[in-house]
Amino acid sequence: MTLIHEIPGKLQVHWDEDSRSIIDIWQNYYTRLDEFHHAVLVKGLDHSKLNGGIAWIVDSSEAEGKFADQILDYIGTTVFPNFVANGVKYFITIKPRNSPVAAFNVTSYSMKTADAGLILVEMDSLDQALEWLKQQC
Repeated sequence: MTLIHEIPGKLQVHWDEDSRSIIDIWQNYYTRLDEFHHAVLVKGLDHSKLNGGIAWIVDSSEAEGKFADQILDYIGTTVFPNFVANGVKYFITIKPRNSPVAAFNVTSYSMKTADAGLILVEMDSLDQALEWLKQQC
């Protein structure tokens, strides 16, 4: 994995060449919309487009907190449609292990995938997600 962007203490955005996927590793969902936009739609999606990305993995296994409603709306109206328009087919989630609030957060935005045309896949670990993706390529 190659680190392509970071919001310190909140998010690391990685690229995995073998699975052709962006991997967002969240530590804290309390972030601003401008930070989120820059990390996801500028740094992450631009990298995905340039490298033929097919999947977006969100590893929230150690995450805490929740997105503001403004970000949840933005995910459904802007982020997911942009993913699909730019070749992302799979949206893979790894739910938090220790935070019910963060787990509810993941469920809240994951419900928006079908409307955008993304295939939602839920996994127990990042390793499991990467292995599954390699089988799809």
